[in-house]
Order: sequence, then C-alpha cells, then structure tokens
Amino acid sequence: MSEREISQLLMLGVVGEELTEFERSAWQRYPPGGVILFSRNCIDPHKTRALVDELQEISIKSSGLPLIVAVDQEGGPVVRLKAGFPDFPGAKILGADADLEKTRTTAQALAKALLEIGINCNLAPVADLFQPASRVLRDRCFGENPELVAGQVKAYIKGLQSCGMAACVKHFPGHGTVVEDSHKMLPVSHLGRSELAPHLIPFAAAIAADVKIMMAAHLKFPAIDSRSVPFSPLFLNEIARLELGFSGLIISDDLDMAAVADLPLVQVMVEGVKAGLDMALWGRNLKPVADPEPVLDGFCQNMQNCGLSKELLQVKMARVKCLRKDIMSELKIYG
Repeated sequence: MSEREISQLLMLGVVGEELTEFERSAWQRYPPGGVILFSRNCIDPHKTRALVDELQEISIKSSGLPLIVAVDQEGGPVVRLKAGFPDFPGAKILGADADLEKTRTTAQALAKALLEIGINCNLAPVADLFQPASRVLRDRCFGENPELVAGQVKAYIKGLQSCGMAACVKHFPGHGTVVEDSHKMLPVSHLGRSELAPHLIPFAAAIAADVKIMMAAHLKFPAIDSRSVPFSPLFLNEIARLELGFSGLIISDDLDMAAVADLPLVQVMVEGVKAGLDMALWGRNLKPVADPEPVLDGFCQNMQNCGLSKELLQVKMARVKCLRKDIMSELKIYG
C-alpha cells in the first residue's frame, strides 16, 4: 500500500499561523489524515481560516479527501481560539448547573462557531472524573460522580455532533485516576481492574452517544498492564473495543509530550498504531522539527515493515477515511 495511504494515520501540528515551505512540501508528499491547531495557530480567526483553507486545498489535491481539523476548544481554562471568538462555559460550570439541555445547546453553539472557521473536530468533551489533587484536570471536568459526568458527556457529544462536528471524548480510561500531568511525566495509577470501572462509565456513555473519536491518555496501570495505555492492546482493543463496544476512531494524546519523550518519535508512532491506535497525534510542541518530512517518511516506511497485517492496517485506514468522508459535507471550502 502507498505511503499516501499510510500517512493518513497521522494527525500533525503546524508551527505557526502560516505553512512553511518545509510543511507545504511534507503535506503534499505525505498527506496526513488530520491537523491539530494550537493557540499559536489561532491568534486571529481570519488567519486561522486561511490556514485551514490552504491545508484543505493541499489535502484534497494530494489525497482526494478533506482533513480532520481538530482543536482543543473545551471552554473554561482550555481554549485555543480566544480573540475574536465567542466565549463558552467549560465543563465545571456546565456540570455544576446540571442542566443537560444547556450543555447540549452550549456544545451546539460552539460547534457552529468552529465550523465557521473550517474546524470540524473538537477534542472534547473531557470524560475524566474530577480529582481534587490533579495537576491537569482542575476546572476541566463535569464533576466527580460517574453518572452525572456520563449524562453531561452524552449531552455535550449530541450537541457537537448534531451540527456535523466530530466530538472526541478524552482522556481514556480517565485522568481522574492520577494526579500527575502527562505533559511533564508519565502518570502511574495503582488501581486494579475492578477499581477502574467507575472511571469507564462516562466513556461508555460517550460510546452510547455515537462519539466519533476517543483519545487514549498517557497513563500507566501496572496492576492491569505493563504497557501504558496508547501502547496497550489490552486497553485499546480488549477494553475500548470489545468490552465497551467502541467502533470509532482511537487517537493518541499528543505523542510530543514528556510522558513519551525518552523514546524515538517514529518508534512511538509505529508502536502506538500497532497496539491499537488508528491515528498517532504529533503536535510538534516539544519537538517542532522545522522539516517534518523525515519523520513522516520514517513513519510510512516503518509501518510497512512493522509486522502489522495488511488487513488490520486497512481496517485502521478505513476508519480514518470513513470519518473524513463524513465531515466532507460540513466543510465550506467548496463554496
């Protein structure tokens, strides 16, 4: 299978408000399936829109399919679009209000605002259970009670996806199991399998709401598996797919984080996809790498010789293609 087919198993970051020549060349040769936008790309909504339009033009010409254009626009403390973009309440406020209709309509309004800029995937909602000592959750959670969080998660997903926006539930199987920040280290939880069950309830609700994407967290549960979640067939296949019944896209949390920074980037990408990820996310934050092409080339070459069967690789590519086709009608680049 071709490198252009394999490269769609990647979601990549862009270093600035405009594409560099290195990035433009790399995108044309190895068209990824998605792009993730950060604050550095979202200083001005009009420039963000221009960047998205150029990326989509390259994607259509290179692969015949539009990009999944993703952003962390949770509301509350985690937003990438600020100046010139509407302000929406985050999970903490929505969870405290306990009004599911308000949660649904808030997510719906947010989706419409993002679609105006060409963004078709919100990396939300957060389904983690609130952990008071957490260094990463803070005001990003709907609450502590699994059933309350489950209801909020379901309503939020319905609001986003009713407009054609792909929702991404995160961070599977729950950052509420730890207090450390995976941007700075690999958090370790000592929960056993039965103790993990309450944290899975909101993710089961997300799946019941037909969420399109699930993000695998950089977490390790030694009592359950020796491998951390993005590299664990047990978590990604047995729990997420077989036990919970998820049939959508599984994407990693950013592979450019301290939790996996001690390993070669290409190796991390390939091992994650082999384990059960459908897309590897490289935000290009810790390792921006001016020219991403060698990394993309290394990923495509190694994926063809990693021992993963052609059939399994095709299943992953089919999931990515299915979502890209689903969002095609929502993009405004054709108008």
